[in-house]
Amino acid sequence: MVTIRDIALEAGVSRGTVDRVLNGRGRVKADKAERIKEIAERMGYQPNIAGRGLAASKKRLKIGFVYIDDEESPYHKVVCAGAKEYAKGLMQYGVEVIFFPFKRQPSKEQGMMGDFREKLGRPEIDGWAILGMMAELLKEVLTELGKEKTPIVMYNIDGECDWKLSYVGCDYMQAGRVACGLAALMTGGRGNVCIASFDPGIISSSVLRIRGFEAEMAEKYPCMQISGKLFLGDSGEFSELSSKIIAHLKEHQEVNILYLVNPEDYRVCFELSGTPVLDRIEIITNDLVTEKQREMIRKGDIAVTICQEPEKQGRKALEILFNYLALGIKPESDWYKTELSIQIGQNI
Repeated sequence: MVTIRDIALEAGVSRGTVDRVLNGRGRVKADKAERIKEIAERMGYQPNIAGRGLAASKKRLKIGFVYIDDEESPYHKVVCAGAKEYAKGLMQYGVEVIFFPFKRQPSKEQGMMGDFREKLGRPEIDGWAILGMMAELLKEVLTELGKEKTPIVMYNIDGECDWKLSYVGCDYMQAGRVACGLAALMTGGRGNVCIASFDPGIISSSVLRIRGFEAEMAEKYPCMQISGKLFLGDSGEFSELSSKIIAHLKEHQEVNILYLVNPEDYRVCFELSGTPVLDRIEIITNDLVTEKQREMIRKGDIAVTICQEPEKQGRKALEILFNYLALGIKPESDWYKTELSIQIGQNI
């Protein structure tokens, strides 16, 4: 758990200064106080009142964290790592976080519904953190098993579920707008863009990013255009998408930007490496999740990637549930936005 000392070291101030800011015990310059509060929020600081409140109520809370554990989804491993780090601190307050891993593709015998029934129906859980696109399925399974309504915090992708307490994730429309702005900067506002993704093009993160890209282009960059949108879909090998992209780039020599929409799509760059098309295009990806991807950015094979604080998505989801279940503090917002950042070879 993050302490006042940790925040003081990060901010370069005394512990007394941090204590005064976080507990309102004295006067501190406004700009310094704001910086300390920002650092405390970023580091996931939990004030001592949480421990006192939980001890007083003598609750033994159990929180379920449902996540994707799949080699083809490295982004979700980073989200889970953030949650596991935060969960360690919750143990001292008598809170147990139970992690439920799922593969992106359900088992052939049971399907996703069957997998959920098998894993999620047994323990008594006080609240859930879950990838938003899976939340309604979670509710359906728990209702079928006669479980009482429990609060759900969604992360990464939002979803429709009347058990939802809050959502933690980035603004995907804005992420698409940022991608468009980067493409315009790299091409002098005359980008010819190929958009591609491994997914079928209906996942909300893809839809919103592309919608944001197109909206920004329409509003500000009349000389830019999109030459094609390529999606692999639910079946087939990843190499098929790479072949589609290479064929498209060979056919459309005017393309100078390749926008890969979702985190795992960066693997396309393995296939492009060493081909002539790589010499004439700039590649924009989303989320920095593996060392191989970092190396591609350092080498210049990938020009830039747009990140969205995956660790915070894991931490914040648990923090919201803890505050609600332990202290009865309702979230201040139904959407906690994570920050978008731009990573290039010079700052990773």
